[in-house]
Order: sequence, then C-alpha cells, then structure tokens
Amino acid sequence: MALLKNNKGEYNYQFNWVDENNNVCGFNDVWAFNKREAIKKAKAMETEAHWALYVGNKYVAVPEEVIGEGHCFRMKGMYVKLDSMYKATAEERDAMARIGYMMTN
Repeated sequence: MALLKNNKGEYNYQFNWVDENNNVCGFNDVWAFNKREAIKKAKAMETEAHWALYVGNKYVAVPEEVIGEGHCFRMKGMYVKLDSMYKATAEERDAMARIGYMMTN
C-alpha cells in the first residue's frame, strides 16, 4: 500500500500517547515532511503531568494535591511514545479515524 501524502507533500505520521507511568493513554497523528519534523510537532502537543484543582468554572494547575477545596485530581500527562510513530497508509489512517469515532460517539 502507498503511504498517505497531503497536497503539500507531507506524510501522515501516527503515534501513541503514554502517561507518566508509560501506560498508553491515547493516539494521534500529525502531518510532516519527515519523522524529525513529526516528532517536533507531536512534542509541541505534549502535556506535562500535574495536579489540577477545579476553581470557579475551570481547572488550574496546582503544585500539589489540594484537599477540602473542591475537586482535585492528578493529570498524568500525555507524552509521545516515540517508538510507536510511523508513516500511515490511507487504510491505516481510515482505521484510526474509525477507532477515534467509536471512542467519542
């Protein structure tokens, strides 16, 4: 099967996310000309692990767990699992889109 390219000539790179414990917690994709650029784009989307407290109508990062002041939880982060990154074919891209749709609908 042919690798998927967009009209700019970029490849579709798919990859998994892992949390701070190295457990897979999701997947995503980026468009890039090469793997180095794909890694840079994916790393820009990473979220560091942190504590979050619900204040007013939003969550804010806090340095440690807060008890007795509302909902506080540990966001375990989302980090690119570099060894999972690959260039996708159209069929692989469609399969990922189906999985994402099933998970959210």
